[in-house]
Amino acid sequence: MRGLGATLALLLLVPVAARAEGYAQLGTLERGAVDAALAARGLSIDPTPEGKAVGAILVVNQEVFQPGDGGLLEWLNHFHRTTRESHIRRESLLVPGMGYDVALVDETMRDLRNRTAYNAKDPILSSIVAIVPVKATAPGTVDILIVTRDVWSLRFNTDYNYQPGYLINLSTSLSENNLFGWRKQVALAYLLNEGDMWLGPTYLDPNVLGTHLRLIAAHYQIWGRKLGEIAAGPHEGSASRLRLEYPLYALSRRWGGFVDASYTTRVARYLSGKTLRTFNPGTGRCLGPGDDDFAGADPSAECAFRSRTGAVTSGLTRSFPRSWLVQRVTAGNEFGLNRPTFLPDFPTVERDAFAQAYFRTSERTSSLYLMYEVFTPRYRTYRNLDTFDLGEDQRLGPWVTLKLGRASTWLGSDADFFTLKAEAHVNLGIAGGFQSVGASWESRRYGEGWRDQLVTGQIYAATPMLARTFRVVLFGSAGFMYDNVHRARVYLGGLEGLRGYPVNFFYGYDFHVAHIELRTAPVALAFLRLGALAFADGGHAADSWQALSFFGDVGAGARLLIPQLNVEVLRCDWAFPLRGHGSPGQGQVKPGWPGRLSCGFHQAF
Repeated sequence: MRGLGATLALLLLVPVAARAEGYAQLGTLERGAVDAALAARGLSIDPTPEGKAVGAILVVNQEVFQPGDGGLLEWLNHFHRTTRESHIRRESLLVPGMGYDVALVDETMRDLRNRTAYNAKDPILSSIVAIVPVKATAPGTVDILIVTRDVWSLRFNTDYNYQPGYLINLSTSLSENNLFGWRKQVALAYLLNEGDMWLGPTYLDPNVLGTHLRLIAAHYQIWGRKLGEIAAGPHEGSASRLRLEYPLYALSRRWGGFVDASYTTRVARYLSGKTLRTFNPGTGRCLGPGDDDFAGADPSAECAFRSRTGAVTSGLTRSFPRSWLVQRVTAGNEFGLNRPTFLPDFPTVERDAFAQAYFRTSERTSSLYLMYEVFTPRYRTYRNLDTFDLGEDQRLGPWVTLKLGRASTWLGSDADFFTLKAEAHVNLGIAGGFQSVGASWESRRYGEGWRDQLVTGQIYAATPMLARTFRVVLFGSAGFMYDNVHRARVYLGGLEGLRGYPVNFFYGYDFHVAHIELRTAPVALAFLRLGALAFADGGHAADSWQALSFFGDVGAGARLLIPQLNVEVLRCDWAFPLRGHGSPGQGQVKPGWPGRLSCGFHQAF
């Protein structure tokens, strides 16, 4: 491998001695992109950039499809507007005249990868991001070369989860993720959920008028879904959102703020696979085929109701950055509205029991809050955790979040109470792997006592690549509720954690779930990356921790990455339940064969 690297360097006229440490840490896709950019511009890496002033910020943004991908695919580049170099250049936290700073190089890469806290949910615009120092003509200076490769932007963005005979959910949009090469997104989005479907326009502008001001706007019309079909039922509501934000786009930034407003009116449904659950007044639960007390459910009491929710949240943040510690204080207001109402055909005699069990209390809340966050700004780049061969940035060390709020009738709230939240995590990089442990507690404090206490904990551990062939990944999570008045139930099954069982098969206020996976390293097949894994899942959800049991499954799966289209892997898993559940003829799940096949995007959890 060393000899192959030296030969490639010689062919590209880039001396091996000039390879910087950062270059050695690149993945194969990123390294190939850097080599091609160096050769095209006639540049060579500066092995000793420290202590030099930055000269020029050079940008090479490669086309989506490269010569090695084939002539037909290259032809498709004519239908893609490559990101303008100026829009990538202005993302650089290093500017000409500054001293070279590897920390700012790394932070710029994290921003361009869309993996920082303020824009982690943005559409991925670059599948490859690499930054290297290159030799400058002026003595005592170093130039910065930013190499990116666009993800295909004019397309149907698609994410879905599928089990044989049933498309569980689908999100797709006819979009331009990189409008005119300006890194802005405009889309007509379609969201297919288990019980309804949404259609409407969305717009995302991460740099309004060339500033770092961010705008998100969306509006959807909502129709019911004919259960088990990809067909619309009656029109049932709408949803809108508007967010304007000045983010902390760099660790050194000291001020940030936001205003976020949303409103939704829709029909909420409790489903069991393709079947709408029905209410059993004797048990006070919504039941589906396979549940023990399903025979006692009232078929006329369908578990559906109208939900009207609204929220306006604002905050002003002051950051106190240090090289070893970042502290942030946010003050703001939170306004919330929740108004559940019955559908006209729900039986009157059972409304009180259903509302007590399933309605979050109808309320209007308005509170002032103060939040404190502290973390260590240490990061490490990993590969093959959630994607294949592309850089993934994880923050290491501890971080703590504390939040105190006061809701008051003076502010328009229906009741006076305090809100409290405490959350602590620690991320480690022991032996080249990645480990994370976290716990949180949140609650409301009324004059008569505590309400809505939620305690959660989670653990994640990924080994380093073992024998350069495979990695073991472990994840576990648990949550327990006390004095519950306003919180909704948690669901497990299918996408939500147990791949061998139907979607939403288990539900309750308390839960525990765990997964262990043995994943292979990706195998290169032309521009594709392929991988496989074996896994085991376990967990359960119930209305109390005393009722929790254990259900598990085992299986195998495949992963595929097409970096020109997405940085997220395509997933297909085949899982076999280890324990049956339910009664024959009522949606019974049997252990073993034939199991369940599910497909979608992203590594499973």
